[in-house]
Formats: sequence, C-alpha cells, structure tokens
Amino acid sequence: MEPVFTLQWPEFVIAQRLQSLLSRKDGYSVLVPLSRQEKGIDLAVLHRSRTGTSVTTTIQVKASRTYLHAPPKRKDTIRFRFNTWFNRFDVPDRADYVILFGMYAPDLAQTTRVSATWYKDCSLIFTRDEMRQFMANCRTVSGEPDRMFGFGFNDLSRIVLNRGDMNRSRKDYADHLLERRYKDLMKK
Repeated sequence: MEPVFTLQWPEFVIAQRLQSLLSRKDGYSVLVPLSRQEKGIDLAVLHRSRTGTSVTTTIQVKASRTYLHAPPKRKDTIRFRFNTWFNRFDVPDRADYVILFGMYAPDLAQTTRVSATWYKDCSLIFTRDEMRQFMANCRTVSGEPDRMFGFGFNDLSRIVLNRGDMNRSRKDYADHLLERRYKDLMKK
C-alpha cells in the first residue's frame, strides 16, 4: 500500500497564492509539512538570500465557508451578502502568521457548471501578535469571551467584523487582505 498525502483545500489555495505572490527568482519557496503532527504550522515560506542564508516564516491557516442570511425584517438592519464564521482558537506559538480563509461563490444565481477557479476567497493575514490581540478582544456585547467570530462583506473592498466585537464598532479589516499584506512576509 502506498502512502497518500492530502492537503486541505484552503491550505492548497493559500500555498498557490503565495507561490504566485512571492517570486521564486527572488529566492522564495512555499513548503508544506508532510506530517500532520506539526501542530500550529500548515505552511512555511522559505527565503534564501543571495548570500546563502535562509529564513523560514511559518503560517497557520484557519478556514470558514461563507454563509448567507435571510433578508432582514427591518429596513435599518445591515446585512452583508457573505459572512464567515470561525471558532475561537488559541494562537499557536509556532505560527509567525495566521491566515483566516473564507471561500465564497461570487455569483449566487449561477446555475451552470463551474470550475474550481470560479470560487473566490477572502483571505485575511495577521501576525501572531495581532491575532493574539484580536482573540483577547473577541468578546460578546456583555464583555464575556465570545466562542466565535465572523466577518461580513459584499465585496473585498470592505470586510467588517460582525461577530466578536463587544462594541459593535464594525471595524473594517480589508487592509488585512493577503494581497495587500503579503509583502510583510518578505520583510521578515
């Protein structure tokens, strides 16, 4: 019997995206641990400098599907077209970055057959310290730690924390999109 290696779809998508964003000619490689026992690490980015030194950045990927809500009953209720839903988690010490991945279907009226590239994702990247601060502030309206958090969006120009924010300030996290912050990986 031959061993079989599988990779979760969100990790595969993020690995492909990182490979396209971080150029191989600039010394970047995306690595996937073969052992699922590497707790807290789903991907690694290796950078080899021209002098021969190497730096590895570790990444944890957390994934959510997107959910649709029924239309609101009141006209003043704000609902987003897409909503993610994440369970609260302990941020692993071994992860330099955490990526929150939410996959969605951009055209809900699509009835014909589609390919895998048709689906879109909302991928937010946080440093370990940013994610720890985020989790520490993830609270219910009454101030208790919230066991879940989520983001709502209509498109990727505005991504709002709509669960896990005690003050309901509707903070926009669009600046955390992977495509906008991937250069931070290069600076490390």
